[in-house]
Amino acid sequence: MKKVAINIVSAFLIATVLFSCNKSFLERDSPTATTDAKWWRLESDLYNYLEVIYNNQISPGALITSSSYQANCRMHMSGTTDESVFRANFGSWNSFPLGAVTATDGYLADLYRQNYKDIRNASRILENYSKIYMENPVVKEQRAAEARALRARAHLTLFQLFGPMPIVDSSISPADPQAIPRNSQEEVVTFISTELDKAAEILPATYPTSDAYRITKGACYAMQVQLYLTIKNYEQVIAYARKLIDLKVYDLHYASGGVNSYAQLFSYDALENKERILFRRTGNSGAFFRLAPKSLSGQAANGPTAAMVNSYETLQGKTLQELGDDSLQLYWKNPLYKNNRDPRLAASVLFPGQTFVNRLLDPFTAGSVDQIGAAQSTQTGFWVKKYLDARDVSRNNSGTLNFMVIRYAEILLSYVEALVESGQWQHADVLIYLNKIRNRAGMPNVDVNVYNTQEKMRTLYRRERKVELAFEGTRLFDIRRWRIGDEVLTGPAQGAINPTTGKPVIVETRVFNAARDYLWPIPLTEINGNTAMKQNPNW
Repeated sequence: MKKVAINIVSAFLIATVLFSCNKSFLERDSPTATTDAKWWRLESDLYNYLEVIYNNQISPGALITSSSYQANCRMHMSGTTDESVFRANFGSWNSFPLGAVTATDGYLADLYRQNYKDIRNASRILENYSKIYMENPVVKEQRAAEARALRARAHLTLFQLFGPMPIVDSSISPADPQAIPRNSQEEVVTFISTELDKAAEILPATYPTSDAYRITKGACYAMQVQLYLTIKNYEQVIAYARKLIDLKVYDLHYASGGVNSYAQLFSYDALENKERILFRRTGNSGAFFRLAPKSLSGQAANGPTAAMVNSYETLQGKTLQELGDDSLQLYWKNPLYKNNRDPRLAASVLFPGQTFVNRLLDPFTAGSVDQIGAAQSTQTGFWVKKYLDARDVSRNNSGTLNFMVIRYAEILLSYVEALVESGQWQHADVLIYLNKIRNRAGMPNVDVNVYNTQEKMRTLYRRERKVELAFEGTRLFDIRRWRIGDEVLTGPAQGAINPTTGKPVIVETRVFNAARDYLWPIPLTEINGNTAMKQNPNW
């Protein structure tokens, strides 16, 4: 397997001018701009360097004001899918579903560069941590294992977005060549999986509350599930999902006192919960500002689509599509008609006519503060509600909400998918975990008289995944894995029904090229700087 030093990743070379061939300059790249020989001595040195990687690598949900890594915000990335339309005074996610993105896009360059930056920093830890004095050698090895897992996660992110990339398992060396080809998919998968296995052997299953954000054994297993689901290796997905389940550390979050458990999960009332596997501390401190209605000083950066809203079943477990066109139009016009929808809808989306905090949401009256289509207002007539806690209204850009990057429900749904797709659609765990997820939200058990074939069960778990994980950053990878881009990302992106015209708002016409768009293009800076790098097909 080819394993190359990070200076072959020339996007990082070009964009940061960090990797010159001056060896003394290369050595002065620690948090205090000192040399490696002087830096790696104290426990605090290791801790501080690792914190830099955590803060860069673990995704926030909505954009945080202090964050310079806008492209890593997973809730805004929802705008590249059929979940929402993205409009903001920052970023370029809006160009992706229009087929207008190019290899010169700044977000692509950031995603590429920043992940390799994390890989390089993690490699430096692994190369130098043994020099550090720490009273507790077990913790010392755990910190190194965290760095190894973070390096693996950066490779995984690159693989999911761009396809097989150069493997990097060491820091800078001026002698390394700069014309390095991509590794094969098999090599990339083997590398990531091996690294996560090594980390999992050392990492604990749990931490004290103060360290709960750190990568655990279970987080390594969860990333293995994501890795193998990406390539549809269902046997390995099942194996690692069961390892995670058997830890008996995680569970779905359950509220008390008659509060909907699903809705509470994304609020301050569940800031600590058993469902989170990997999370970003205060990773949604900016959620209210970025996602709330304009009338509450929000930017409404992502507007949910009708395709998303109309995916939720009724409380009886019926889809709007199977109820017929009349019912579809009724619920489209009034999504919460008689409060007869999957409770996850009201927990995830705000609608015209609702009062949120102390504002009546009125996007269709001319001159309204929340008028549809206005700058920093809803573009679809809907708003993302998930992670909006009313307690942030007076501190809309400085809350303390965490963002769950991986949660237990995702892994259970991945496990179900692997069982169904491997031919085990009648396995008892399929219904056990689908019902567990549905019941937690307030939905009935799966109707086995309706979902009685592999194809029908596939339709069900895909819809469950869509509504359970809405706006959390997983939908892009689901669309790619299921190869449904030309089905869900082509044609008009519709919003709420305008009461004046009786017709849905059409925000934009989307374009998807199945021969090209299942991978994003390699940034032009990398193509220009690495003579052995090949562009993804048709870009």
